[in-house]
Amino acid sequence: MNRIRIESESHELIAGFVAGVEWVNDSAITFVDLDYSGGVPFVLLEDQDGTDEDEDLRLTASGIEAKE
Repeated sequence: MNRIRIESESHELIAGFVAGVEWVNDSAITFVDLDYSGGVPFVLLEDQDGTDEDEDLRLTASGIEAKE
């Protein structure tokens, strides 16, 4: 199991991403935390079918990108 943190400068992008995961979720991904308070909004997921590596990603208008 790994944790994936996805952040964005846009609350709307995070909200849309969360709604999409809720809609297609097959129980392989569970929400750990969703934070809109101060700083950059983010969602922290647990991926039970993943690579067992933690990841930090950025959600942009063009899609999900590796965080630099």
